[in-house]
Amino acid sequence: MIRHHGSLRGRLFWAFALVMVVALGLPALFARNALNRERAGLAGQYALAQASFVRRILETGLDETQTRSLFDAAGELSLRLTRTDASGRVLRDSHVEDLSLPDMDNHGDRPEIADARSKGSGTSLRHSDTLGMDAMYAAVPLADGGVLRVALPTADVRRGFKEEASSLGISFAGVGGLCLLLSFIVTGRVRAAVGNMAEVVASISRDKGSRRLREVPGREFLPLAYAVNCMADNIEAYVRSAKDQQSQLENILDTMREGVLVLGPSGNIRCWNKALAAMFPSVVTAAGKPLIEGLPVPALQQRMNALLGRGDAQELFADAGAIQFELPAGRFLVAHFSSPVEENETLVAVVVVHDVTEIMRLENVRRDFVANISHELRTPLTAIAGYAETLLTSVDLPADYREFAGIIHKHASMLARIISDLLALAKIENARENIALAPVNARTALDDALDACRNQAESKNIRFSIDLAENFVLANAPLLTQVFRNLLENACRYSPSGSEVRISSRKEGEKTLFTVADNGSGIPAEVLPRIFERFYQVKKERNSGTSGIGLAICKHIIERHNGRIWAESPHADKSTAMLFTLSAARPFEAEQ
Repeated sequence: MIRHHGSLRGRLFWAFALVMVVALGLPALFARNALNRERAGLAGQYALAQASFVRRILETGLDETQTRSLFDAAGELSLRLTRTDASGRVLRDSHVEDLSLPDMDNHGDRPEIADARSKGSGTSLRHSDTLGMDAMYAAVPLADGGVLRVALPTADVRRGFKEEASSLGISFAGVGGLCLLLSFIVTGRVRAAVGNMAEVVASISRDKGSRRLREVPGREFLPLAYAVNCMADNIEAYVRSAKDQQSQLENILDTMREGVLVLGPSGNIRCWNKALAAMFPSVVTAAGKPLIEGLPVPALQQRMNALLGRGDAQELFADAGAIQFELPAGRFLVAHFSSPVEENETLVAVVVVHDVTEIMRLENVRRDFVANISHELRTPLTAIAGYAETLLTSVDLPADYREFAGIIHKHASMLARIISDLLALAKIENARENIALAPVNARTALDDALDACRNQAESKNIRFSIDLAENFVLANAPLLTQVFRNLLENACRYSPSGSEVRISSRKEGEKTLFTVADNGSGIPAEVLPRIFERFYQVKKERNSGTSGIGLAICKHIIERHNGRIWAESPHADKSTAMLFTLSAARPFEAEQ
């Protein structure tokens, strides 16, 4: 939306008018004040001259009758004469009867009288209650210590001031009107010039940047014309580049095997590629509609609501990875949500959908193969281990043969453990098999694991330090014991003799965090993400007696418990630690 603050011509005109008012108003105000002060000064000089004149007359030695005649004549001439003694008491006044003189205020505090005593003369312009008008007062001292004061009405002074001020105002108004007329003409020409350029710019916009400004009304507009022409060149280049990029992007998206869906700011469907339309034909008619109408998968809509702040944000961050779902036709799909790094007003997320049906089928084949072959190998390996153990107990067997039988028994037992771990892992990976979860005392499961690992720990003189702050969790007791056992066996295997393995827990919201830490040689940072892979070992050692899938079993067990497991090396105390989380449970739930 384009905001405007009135027309340019109007703004320029009122700007000129404001400048004119300031430029003419201030001098007019100063001139008026100066004229007023000049008039007041002239009136004060005139009044002071009148007072001096009357004093010269009084000093000629007039008698009482002549003095009275002088004061009466002053009243007829609109002059007020006042005579006071040295204390300021009024002795005679041309506008007050003699009988009323005792009732008059003492005039010693009048400014003009005070100045006359101290400075030899004094003037003051103020309102006179006796005359009922503004008057100019002038006072001079007398030889007897008294003061003679003359009051001159200022009506004539003000009338002359108004006439001169009126003439001055008319002159300034004429100058102001001429300035306004000139500003109106100038702003009109500016408006016409800008309007002409605006029409050319609008033509450039309509012609998609093909036109350019060739003529300008004045050299002042040359920078603007240059900028407009550069803008038109940039627009033309940008449109060409945008078309090329859009064409390339469309070709890339159409050749992708993965489905791509772009969602607008309100979660509505904006665009998609051919692969997504093949997976979900309903998306073709769902442009501008909510995600659920194009991709009828509730889990996707829930993730979208969480991104838009309409759902549970905790759920979003707890499961921010891929969303896997199955279509009625037996196809397995995986969806990934990607939000822009910076805030975008037109794009909230991009959904990439992978068809993993073949991968899931191969994974199931692999899992079934491992389970079947492990199950089939268990019986012969048990027989081999049994016969080897029988040979070891034979008293007539030569020493060399006894050594061979021991090697056979050792490796047969190792294979049997690997097969048992593979069967356990296959069972845990079977998502169709439910795991019963109930409130479990983690300390009880830990004690069972400690009993199983005690011989291994005693062989290396390893101590266990236990600090479980939160004991009750929602878990499967045998599987939790297996997790503790695998982690403790690993810690004992890689810890130096005489060291300590620390097991602790603490509450984190609705989860309980368990930590198993040891003082081993540590795990390189580059292999930390891989240690939970099946058959992966940090140290490639032969005859280590380990299957290499213990941590993989722990990972799948914890994930089936809706938890998370990871490794830290170095840990907070420079040790190596395995950490996992489980949902906390209340003790009374376990009692029930």
